Amino acid sequence: MSPRKPPPRPAKSDPKTDLPKLLLEINRRWLSSLDPAVLLPEIVSVTKSLFGVTDATLLFLDHEGREFVQHLAAGPHYRKLDPSFFQRIRKEGVTGWVASHRKPAVVNDTTRDNRYIGDTQSIKSELACPVLAEGRLLAVLNLESGKKNRFKPADVKLLELLASQCAIALRNSEIYEAERRRAQQCEALYHISRIGGGVLPPMTVLQRAVEVVGGLLECFYVGLFQGDYEREEVVLVAQKCTGEIDIVAGATQKFQVGLIGYAFRLGETVHVRDVTKNETYVARIPAIRSEICVPIRIGDRCLGILDAQSQKLDGFSPDEVMFLETVARFLAPVCQSMEVGATRTWSPMP
Repeated sequence: MSPRKPPPRPAKSDPKTDLPKLLLEINRRWLSSLDPAVLLPEIVSVTKSLFGVTDATLLFLDHEGREFVQHLAAGPHYRKLDPSFFQRIRKEGVTGWVASHRKPAVVNDTTRDNRYIGDTQSIKSELACPVLAEGRLLAVLNLESGKKNRFKPADVKLLELLASQCAIALRNSEIYEAERRRAQQCEALYHISRIGGGVLPPMTVLQRAVEVVGGLLECFYVGLFQGDYEREEVVLVAQKCTGEIDIVAGATQKFQVGLIGYAFRLGETVHVRDVTKNETYVARIPAIRSEICVPIRIGDRCLGILDAQSQKLDGFSPDEVMFLETVARFLAPVCQSMEVGATRTWSPMP
């Protein structure tokens, strides 16, 4: 009697064709964390693995949707590129085209498509898809392969599906991050209002305030300048910097100089997202890319400037701008009670 043959093993399902299973896995991995530091690398890693491509990237836009300012990447080629490569205007490259037109793009031969920007020797084809939520462009999900004609219509539809799931995950993370930062800002404002109640000396209050603001915004520099109308100068009374600088408290700057002077004369917030494109900006601190100067006012009189500078392009979100303006209002009575230059020596800023 011949032995019975074992039953055939069930064929392994292809994750690309088993969409219900794929969606469950993506939901489990992408929606299990609201922390961007965990979520974003996970999105890139899953996408690269699913398609088996050379490189996968997730590119984000600035607050106005004009330029790419941040990216997450998985693949050997992106390690060699200067990060500024990703800070391109939306119309440049395949990803720029996708961001502008808000629809997927397939390039099956990079040497024959003038939209492609990159190494055509290593990368032969590319597929990019917009990540949209409620009509708003959040990012661009991008795949690159070392093979020509790598991407088929089915790959486009699958990437669109992933982009829709990615949009849900990003929006959840965005809402969580906004609420977390709002809670931190409320706590910071409470702390500033409490120490500004007259118990501590004004100089101590202002120094504590810039330290709180600098830690919360994670920017490179925060300074508080008070105006002297007789000398037509602003004097630095408090600052916090994450690196070494040659500017000390007591340094002065004329009303006519730089963004700080311009904001003081104007009496309104000056927000420059790219200081390299602004003629008024004067470089005092190395590697600064964006700056915001908020006037500290009592009525129509400007008492000083709360200044924040970032080494990131477009380093301050609208919520952070509003937070700085609120801090400036809290500090106005403290600045009003302090005599300009009473406790500091005067010296020009270098």
